[in-house]
Amino acid sequence: MDDFMQPARAFLDWFSAWPGTTFHDDIEIVDLRDRGAGRGIVAKRDIPVDTVLFTIPRKAIISTTTSELGTLLPSIVQVPDDQNEDEDDEEKDVESPSEQDAWTSLILVMIYEFLRGSQSPWKPYFDVLPAVFDTPMFWTDDELRELQASPVVGRVGHAEADKMIRIKVLAFMRIYSNIFFGRTGVPTLGDDEIMELAHRMGSTIMAYSFSLEKDEDDEGSGSAAKTEEQEDVEMDDGNDVANERQNGEEHKHGPDCDHDHGHDSDDDSDNDLSGWVEDKDDKLPLGMVPMADMLNADAECNAHIAHGVDVLTATAIRPIRAGDEILNYYGPLSNGELLRRYGYTTEKHAFFDAVDVPWPLLQNSLAKQLQLQPAEAAKAAAAAEADEFEDPFMLDREFDEDEETGQLKAPEGCTSSTMLSELPPMLVRQARAFIKVALRQQQKRREKALASAPKSKQTGKNGKNSKSQTPPKTEKELVAAGLAHALKERLDQYPTSLQQDRELLASGSVAPGSRLHSALRVRIGEKGLLTEAIALAKKMEVDARDEAKAAAKADKDASKTKKSERRGDDDNQASGKRQKR
Repeated sequence: MDDFMQPARAFLDWFSAWPGTTFHDDIEIVDLRDRGAGRGIVAKRDIPVDTVLFTIPRKAIISTTTSELGTLLPSIVQVPDDQNEDEDDEEKDVESPSEQDAWTSLILVMIYEFLRGSQSPWKPYFDVLPAVFDTPMFWTDDELRELQASPVVGRVGHAEADKMIRIKVLAFMRIYSNIFFGRTGVPTLGDDEIMELAHRMGSTIMAYSFSLEKDEDDEGSGSAAKTEEQEDVEMDDGNDVANERQNGEEHKHGPDCDHDHGHDSDDDSDNDLSGWVEDKDDKLPLGMVPMADMLNADAECNAHIAHGVDVLTATAIRPIRAGDEILNYYGPLSNGELLRRYGYTTEKHAFFDAVDVPWPLLQNSLAKQLQLQPAEAAKAAAAAEADEFEDPFMLDREFDEDEETGQLKAPEGCTSSTMLSELPPMLVRQARAFIKVALRQQQKRREKALASAPKSKQTGKNGKNSKSQTPPKTEKELVAAGLAHALKERLDQYPTSLQQDRELLASGSVAPGSRLHSALRVRIGEKGLLTEAIALAKKMEVDARDEAKAAAKADKDASKTKKSERRGDDDNQASGKRQKR
């Protein structure tokens, strides 16, 4: 344990050496491996709300504007104007090692500072950063199979990350090998070694970096780091840095650095790729923030990090008891997303669990209800689309969140084990739109076929139209049955049942914090949502059937009433005629 905590003690000494840093006497860095959490920060004594826990000057953050590499290679902080960027421009940028973005620029900075070793002012910080990660990017094929049919598997994105690293990091480092190797004194690394190091730094950034806001004033309400909007930034993120730096006299960076670096940002991006390159929500500058990333995080937090002009400040947002861990907030992420991005899961993140249901699966299931051929189903879907159909649909649960105290509350009647109160309204509307159009097209085909058929086939016995013994399903019944069938098919894609997974997790045979433990949490949450969605769809089907029966009975009763009224009229007329005679 002592060996494990030694780098943390050295890191705290180093952190305290930076002018402008503070670290409250009532908190400490501790070993939390018994909780499966590595190192973390806990309260030594009760801490009142609004207590400043620690502060970090922006000069202590690792970024393109604080690292020596930004001075040596100004191009890594200069991003071309992308106001009129189109898809071709984006693809061109991806293919060019000369044009860096916020993500790859920080990877290059991290590699450079790491290679500098003891020459880097951030050496003690690197010593507490992990060298091994539990994100699925680093799982074996057997371990990934434990995630079963989770959408997380398709979003690992190792191939995309490899491509980006080869084009933008490896090629760039080869061009400037005199800086990355000659200047640092490190022997030139081979391609595989650079790829491995870049993956390590990319994963470090994925798990620990912050999007750096800049408030208008120190007392402003800066957003907590890693908020939902700025949660995680992708590899091909763009970033407008206001202070474009020019070549000039070398500047020494470190604790005594007096170089003032500003950060501006431009929120304007919307890419959707896989893995690392998928998580772009904004164009805020990225940085590694010592001490802030020492905080672990959960769905319920008790600390908030505000971004001031010169410093970042961690503050208690509610009273913290002695012995409690101080927790940050990474956003409303499902356990699947938490695992993919940060390599762990928590019980409380079950509030945010989610699972995808692809539209083609739903469309095929709805089509089966009407016995449509694939071409007919595709035609109905195309005709039903006012705009593009949503695909996939995400099932997730509702929750109430107290932003001031960082606490969660399930809606009335809901807990983290009862996740759904209703099916997504858009899912139901989209299914109804498809069924409505399909029924209309089916009726037109029936009428056309009937019109062209011989008269003898148009009628039944006695020349009257034959009637089906079983009334056709109503639109609502078809929708509900199709949804229930599709959701069951989605659940069946997982080879084990929800009950089996719950029993395995409860057996105690799976080590907490292990990769299998994380996989179990992920798939249990997803299967739970699907199971509840199936129950809701089946209830919808029963309700629709009862409604149809009630309507049919009402029609039948109305028909009987009309017949009785007609018979009464006929009897009255007959009686009147007899009286006249």
